[in-house]
Amino acid sequence: MAKAFVVDLGATFAKCAFFEKDEVQLKFEYPTSDRKNILERIVEEAFKKADENKIDIKTLDFIGIAVCGIVDNKTGTVIYSTNLGWKNYPVKAILQELFNNKNVVVLNDAKSATFGEWSRGLNKEPNSMALFTIGTGIGGGAIFDRDLVFGDNTGLPSEPGHGGGFQNEIECGCGLKGCVEPISSATGIERALREQGKVSKGELGKRYKELGDDLHIIDIADLFLGGDQEVIDIFYKALEPLAKIISVLIHFFDISIIVIGGGPSNLGEPLMELIRKQLKHYVLPDFYEKLNLVQTSLRGLVGNWGVYEYGKSAFNLK
Repeated sequence: MAKAFVVDLGATFAKCAFFEKDEVQLKFEYPTSDRKNILERIVEEAFKKADENKIDIKTLDFIGIAVCGIVDNKTGTVIYSTNLGWKNYPVKAILQELFNNKNVVVLNDAKSATFGEWSRGLNKEPNSMALFTIGTGIGGGAIFDRDLVFGDNTGLPSEPGHGGGFQNEIECGCGLKGCVEPISSATGIERALREQGKVSKGELGKRYKELGDDLHIIDIADLFLGGDQEVIDIFYKALEPLAKIISVLIHFFDISIIVIGGGPSNLGEPLMELIRKQLKHYVLPDFYEKLNLVQTSLRGLVGNWGVYEYGKSAFNLK
């Protein structure tokens, strides 16, 4: 049975886990705000944890890492990661040297979350699936014919938050017009909450007066779940560009299931219902009647599970 060390590397912290026999043997988190030699320091911590818990790193079948950025999966190079400050960074080569293990797999974090949700959360049941992560930006990935989609041209698909002309209110930092990301991301939703909070006479205004620009979605989760109409209206408007791009995928590919992940997905069914309401404006009835839109089930370790399962497949391990 496969043994691996897997990292889900984000801008704030890295989720790390040792896997053996399809179970999490040990997990820990490592802060990443200091990005200098971050891979080296994570590996150093991994060796320390392994030693403390009698895990033999020399017997690992492979090393896996999910990275928040655009990844060349063939070379294991991170072409660009704004959050990590990386450009053409040879992650695979570095990890091969640090672990003295040639078996290293590098995935974009959204792709890894997609494969994790499909392989573990859904037990590989649907033949097709699309996942959208609502976070700092809008990430995503897809499964078609039971395979993770890497594309046939660049090999880089994982950026559904960009392009498309789905909104014309806020310019995206990438330079393209109409990107979904500035509006529908958690960052975009929080921006809208703060702007409304400045003028709100309701509970949102009270929260903004207390927290100012430190107001985050978690701070108003109770208002959203409690039915505060002012807050719900902000979410509903913010989710419209996301619903538009989902509708295109539904009509073009007839995808079996749409999964929503990322921090705001923890708001659960009420958030899913808002997305469904938006989709009703943009999806033909014959498609809408069979719409299957759900919240991600794995949450915390979905990226780790995705890289682990993908690594098993890539290296022909059980």
